[in-house]
Amino acid sequence: MTVPAQEKSTGWRPGRKIKQLTNAVLNLDETLSRLDVITERLLLVLEKLDTTLSKLDTSLTTLNSSLDSLDSSLGRLDNVLENADWMLSPAQSLRKPLKRLMPRGSTKESIAAKEAAEGADAAETTEAASGSEKSSSDKKTKK
Repeated sequence: MTVPAQEKSTGWRPGRKIKQLTNAVLNLDETLSRLDVITERLLLVLEKLDTTLSKLDTSLTTLNSSLDSLDSSLGRLDNVLENADWMLSPAQSLRKPLKRLMPRGSTKESIAAKEAAEGADAAETTEAASGSEKSSSDKKTKK
């Protein structure tokens, strides 16, 4: 049997081999204990992650039901808007001809003010006419 060159130069004896093997086993034991601590911490992290994912699942379920409710509400709103559009379509068709009848540069307010002024003028004219009829009838009665 050939002895390795390393054993010849360092002088490996059986006691030294046992000491090195003991050190290796102690290092392995410490490494395994560190791995055990890391594994325990990892287990705690995974448990917390599981709890968090459960809460997230519950939140997503709630969000999904809220989105379903919103979707149904939007569907009803769409129906209301379609009905309103259908009911307002005759008024919409009259809009362009009415715009053509309005003088340019006029606004609703100016037209309303003009109509009010015309109404006041008409009332004054009516009063003046009735007043002149009254005075002529007074003249006839005096004669």
